[in-house]
Amino acid sequence: MKKIILSGIFLFSGFMMSAQVSGTLGADIYSRTIDINQKNLAFGLSEAEFELVKDQAYANPEFVSGVIFQDNKPIRAGVPMRYNAHADEIEIKSDPNASEVGSLVKDPNIFVKMGDQFYVLIPYKGSIERGSYFNVLHDGDNYSLYKKVTATFKEGQPAQSTYSRDTPPSFQKETTYYLVEKDNFLELPSSRNRLQRVFTSGKKEMSDYIKNNKLDLRKEKDLAKAVEHFDSLHNK
Repeated sequence: MKKIILSGIFLFSGFMMSAQVSGTLGADIYSRTIDINQKNLAFGLSEAEFELVKDQAYANPEFVSGVIFQDNKPIRAGVPMRYNAHADEIEIKSDPNASEVGSLVKDPNIFVKMGDQFYVLIPYKGSIERGSYFNVLHDGDNYSLYKKVTATFKEGQPAQSTYSRDTPPSFQKETTYYLVEKDNFLELPSSRNRLQRVFTSGKKEMSDYIKNNKLDLRKEKDLAKAVEHFDSLHNK
């Protein structure tokens, strides 16, 4: 698995964002153009119905300025982008005022810094086509923390009786966290006790760290802190 050197990326992206990259986005980083206006048809919704739920499909509905990296080098900066958690795509535009939206080509050598969040493509059993994007919350020497957000479309349902209401169509989000060691992904449990046992089994130092810092591992920031410390213990 490709190691992201975050400190180096922050330095590069800081420079690139201040200098800005001139020119338009090259066709080599587009996989296709997305027709936003036709998306409602794919879900069997009217334009009005789709307008009400479309933002639910995204981890970040609004386009934010980002940097595209290839082979650990920044190649485009100031690129408007957002993550489509339903289609598992990074949508990009050539500039903030552009009406045309494209999909970033899926390539494990290409990743993005979207605002302050990093997204990487991880192939599935060697297949790039079946690969998926993950949000990197901690990139460690031994252990990393990856986040996966999915948005599943649920069709609307009519009321079952005169005492109930229609259920409108929606995209239901689910967030899963993974502890990553080399190429091994361990899906982390959601319950507090089971989650804590992942890090503290046979490791008093981790138990003390979680207790002394009053970490609630169900909270993303606290979980990231725990993984960072857990990773550091394996450098000793």
